[in-house]
Amino acid sequence: MPNPAAKYADEFRRETADYIISTGRAITECCAELGLNSKTVNKWVQNRRRELAGGPDPKAEDRELREAKRRIRELEMENAF
Repeated sequence: MPNPAAKYADEFRRETADYIISTGRAITECCAELGLNSKTVNKWVQNRRRELAGGPDPKAEDRELREAKRRIRELEMENAF
């Protein structure tokens, strides 16, 4: 079964977010015009604004934390022997 989150290409998401940011129009207004879900597009706009501002990617931070916890567990198991 296809992943519903992969319904739109990354380029489409980025261009849509850029359009909304550059026009300064309300997300709901643009979504009605484009036939898109406003909650979904709001996430795209938030992510794009974060990219443009140079902010950290929250998913990358979560991934780093999981990796660090995994590594700690491995080292604790090694020390137990």
